[in-house]
Amino acid sequence: MVWGFLGISLAKLTKTPVQNLLSVSVAGISLVGLSYLLLIWGWWIPVVPTWFVLTVNGVSINAFYLYHQTLKSRINERQYMIDYTFDIIHNGPLQTLARILSCTQDQDLSHDQLRSQLEQLNQELRAVYESVRRETLTQDSSIHIGIDLDLDLEQPTHEILYEVYSNTLALNFPCFETIQVKIITFDPIDSPPLSIEQKRGLCRFMEEALCNVGKYAKGVTRLKVTCTQTEGMNIIRIQDNGLGISSSSQPKKYKRSGGRGTKQAKALERQLGGRFKRSFLSPKGTVCELTWSVSKGRFWF
Repeated sequence: MVWGFLGISLAKLTKTPVQNLLSVSVAGISLVGLSYLLLIWGWWIPVVPTWFVLTVNGVSINAFYLYHQTLKSRINERQYMIDYTFDIIHNGPLQTLARILSCTQDQDLSHDQLRSQLEQLNQELRAVYESVRRETLTQDSSIHIGIDLDLDLEQPTHEILYEVYSNTLALNFPCFETIQVKIITFDPIDSPPLSIEQKRGLCRFMEEALCNVGKYAKGVTRLKVTCTQTEGMNIIRIQDNGLGISSSSQPKKYKRSGGRGTKQAKALERQLGGRFKRSFLSPKGTVCELTWSVSKGRFWF
């Protein structure tokens, strides 16, 4: 029984077939040596059954664990690609589609404008394939924003976020047209160093928050975007003075779990070990903020 448990323990502790084979071989040789010594001292233990139990437990259970780990890794990879693809669609084509639907409901689009918007939507959908293909085949360290903007995520984070800000505000969202004052601050926030995936998440966070301003902040005249490091905290904050969507007017399903953008922000919050919050100002305005510690950030690569 003891040797059977030893085989199970070796199966759990070893991470590769070679390590498992070596550890089981060493344990088997030790078993034979111990049996020989005990035999000299007058004690006899059955070597073959004990060795058989040790080997079977060590090898077969290790194979099961390796299979389980491989399967789990493949599931995680597939889930990552599903989330990655949907994030691209959500922050690109779906935003364009929402803009088209809003304008058609208000009857603000002419036939030519509608055609132009649909052509843009077509281009964005086609760009999704290329972006996913690059990520799948090359593990590209870049992010695709809008129709034709590719950003190198090896660059400083504040520079990347400024490019996302500039590109997003150039989109044809109705609420962007009423903004009169823009207050922007983009300071370095690469302490502690951020992984490529964390930078990608921050870009999606900035893009989503600004798109929400463009879609929902009716009557907005002032936009303040802050990306800075202060008092031991990294801060990304998007604040407007528009009407927005108050919590009381949100659909029930978004009250319970939030939309895709909120889920993106919550996932980023967990990755950074930080805090995400969206609050509504009085009498009007919305603040979307993500903060994480300079010294206690959590990393995943």
